[in-house]
Amino acid sequence: MLKNILSRIAYSTNHINVLKPAAITFDLTDRCPLRCKTCGKWVSKGERQELDTQAWKTVISSLRQWLGNYRVCLSGGEPFIREDIFDIISFAHKQGVYVSAVSSGYPIDEAMAKKIADSGISGLSITLNGITPATHDFTRGVEGSHARALRAIELLNTSKKNMFVCVETVLMENNQREIPDVIEFTKEKRLNGISFQALYNKTSFLPYDYNHHFQEENAWHLNSPLWPKDYHKMHSTIDEIIGYKKKGYLIGNSVESLAWMKRYFQDPNELLAVKCMVGLSNFSIDPYGETRLCFNMDPIGNVLQQTPKQIWRGKKAVQQRKAVKGCKNTCRILMCNSTA
Repeated sequence: MLKNILSRIAYSTNHINVLKPAAITFDLTDRCPLRCKTCGKWVSKGERQELDTQAWKTVISSLRQWLGNYRVCLSGGEPFIREDIFDIISFAHKQGVYVSAVSSGYPIDEAMAKKIADSGISGLSITLNGITPATHDFTRGVEGSHARALRAIELLNTSKKNMFVCVETVLMENNQREIPDVIEFTKEKRLNGISFQALYNKTSFLPYDYNHHFQEENAWHLNSPLWPKDYHKMHSTIDEIIGYKKKGYLIGNSVESLAWMKRYFQDPNELLAVKCMVGLSNFSIDPYGETRLCFNMDPIGNVLQQTPKQIWRGKKAVQQRKAVKGCKNTCRILMCNSTA
């Protein structure tokens, strides 16, 4: 608690030499086999060269030298379509790095599930947006994606070795009636929990090989078919989630963050009063080495040209921390901020 308070004081006063990133993400690829309605990553043209295996190993070692043992989440796109994914995971594990990943589950068959279990990865979260194929497949944009997600969960849960398997679900108009069933599913399958993410603007999740510049626009939800038509119903859904958490179900969100989601779905702009703290601990490296404190902002450096430590303490990082503090966008509801 004291460390957290001192870190926030250092952040607010720009004494960043005492700060180090804690929420580290490697977005290994923009490529993805799905066509999700909540994400735009799949429009990637694949024209820009992704970091190769050796480059990622250099990044892993540089962070290890600076931070000691650290945690990293592998994401994308779909990280498990990279052919060198297990080489990257194994190298990080041998360096003492705690590695987790987020996946759609779509490419995970029996052979890959075994490789995942043997890789040294600490945990994996599979996105499941509905208990029925119709709901999940609609949100994912590819028929059969529900069946593949369930297959991945079953295979991973069967073969896991000291590895957690969780579910992540995006709350939206289309799936709110199925949320209790998804929660019960995680308990029935003896998974290690479920976390919820509030629906956000899909244009914020564009591929990094695109012209990735965030445009301030906080009225997107007015035109989104996925946005809850009646916030009272979404409030009831979130209250159910809170009820499950209080009963001991493994819900990854805090009660406080769930309460904020209720206010968000009622009026997203109200959350502008909440301080965004991503500059305190977030450090995200995209498929091309560009590094950000906030995925919605411009890069603060590239790991092909500077070390992570140099980037974190550099002039652009200092400037972006000031920009984060003055930001007026509603993305502060996302989990990347709640972990800070």
